[in-house]
Amino acid sequence: MQRSACTVRSAASRHSLVLCSQKDRLLSAQASAQMVDDMIQFVRTACQGSTRQALDVLQTGMAHQEGFGHDRLQLAMAEVHAADSNWVGAVSASRPNLPCCAFVVLQGWTLCAAQAAVVEHAWPVAQQQSSFGSSPLTAQIQMHASLTCVRALLTQGKDEQATQLAQQAVKQSDSLLSGEAPTPNKQQAHLEAVTCLAGVLHATGDSEGTAAQCQTALTLVRDDDASGGVLPKLAVAAALKQAAALRLAQGQLSEAAGLFGQACAAADECQEPGSSTGLRPPVWQQQVGADVMLGAAQTAAAQHAWDKAEELLSKALNLAEQLHGGDSQTSQVGVVLGLLGHVYARSKRITLAEGLHRQAVKLLRLDPSPSPSQTLPVHSSLAAAGAWRYSQLLTALPRRDTEASAWKQFAAARSPIELESVLGPLDILKGGKDSSSGIVVDLLMLRALPCW
Repeated sequence: MQRSACTVRSAASRHSLVLCSQKDRLLSAQASAQMVDDMIQFVRTACQGSTRQALDVLQTGMAHQEGFGHDRLQLAMAEVHAADSNWVGAVSASRPNLPCCAFVVLQGWTLCAAQAAVVEHAWPVAQQQSSFGSSPLTAQIQMHASLTCVRALLTQGKDEQATQLAQQAVKQSDSLLSGEAPTPNKQQAHLEAVTCLAGVLHATGDSEGTAAQCQTALTLVRDDDASGGVLPKLAVAAALKQAAALRLAQGQLSEAAGLFGQACAAADECQEPGSSTGLRPPVWQQQVGADVMLGAAQTAAAQHAWDKAEELLSKALNLAEQLHGGDSQTSQVGVVLGLLGHVYARSKRITLAEGLHRQAVKLLRLDPSPSPSQTLPVHSSLAAAGAWRYSQLLTALPRRDTEASAWKQFAAARSPIELESVLGPLDILKGGKDSSSGIVVDLLMLRALPCW
């Protein structure tokens, strides 16, 4: 009996030691997560506009972190590179090269220090799993890390890699929904993956594939709405915008306008964009909102509703200027200014349009002089479109023929297709016949999407 009591006391003592050890590890992880929170918050609030300082802070933190904390800092570095239009750096920092790459882009999932501590505590177990889907956390994080790469790859023109990653993400999100009852996070992940693939297929010219994925996205949104609506409005806005862009590309302008209107309403319903320490950067809400507004403006322009297009572009410009702490000298601002210049030109305000186009090509770093090593912050399709439209404008002005020719050559060198068939002839502003198909400008991908 005495021996049995000793055995019980010994087991209780061992159990107590295990609990103390687990508590110590959790407290240590929480302190580590708080340090990561502080660094990310500092970078996002105090280092805006100072890329070098932001990278120095993050690199210093990465040298003292492991596992989840290290990957949070590494992928905050991808955010900094993307803000600086350094797409190679963004891909390198966000590529999911670990079995459990810790970058979650669920808009509604922002990890505070206490939440991150729990994940940090689970990291050694998750790290042992090498196959996708070995745990719900591993599966979700791997899938969303892939989505982070897709956007940067598309901007660089690495379409094959982007397509493979997007297709893999949809397969991963499908597996998340199988088995157990779907949670809001899993449903959101699936909607984001489908929306992402729809955008990739549109960018690469697959009209049938785009239509199929857009239909899936719309079905997910409508089913969610019918069941009470658990999906975050920002994910819904992005999905509706992608479907609207397809309708715009197909020339179904009334339906496009309706979907863009729904996307704008969903974006307006979004709450605060998130904490300054969350895995999703706080500017994501402005990025989606600006992209939705830009699409609505392009639909109005396609309907020749120039006043409405100008109003919507002014709103998009305001949102684009908020993306990097009010910096008005970014490529996103340049894209919006280019479209605003196009609207001014088509509504006979040539002088104002010329100033807007000139500022746009400057912000997009476009230069018609020969420069083989020139690196652009946008996809070549958008660079070519901006240069062609500037050439059209210069053609309509007196004594600007030489400049117009230079911009025409710049545009042609960066486009694999005949631009006149897409954007109209150079003399379009002087009454030239227009039978062009048009483009859809995407602010998130920084690409010109084809019309069919």
